Amino acid sequence: MSDKPDMAEIEKFGKSKLKKTEMQEKNPLPSKETNRRSKQANRNESCAANMHCTLHKHCLLILLLLAV
Repeated sequence: MSDKPDMAEIEKFGKSKLKKTEMQEKNPLPSKETNRRSKQANRNESCAANMHCTLHKHCLLILLLLAV
């Protein structure tokens, strides 16, 4: 068996035997706008979570000071 293809077979191959197919992208990449919105939403959630934690820390500190 040869490593090289038989050129005669390639030359006589008819493209008309091939079936027409529709290309469909199975896993399209998100758009730049979608990425921007996602990053913004993540920043907002992170900021809200940090504010929430900071508020709890301040409340605990006040409660500890009042208990003393």
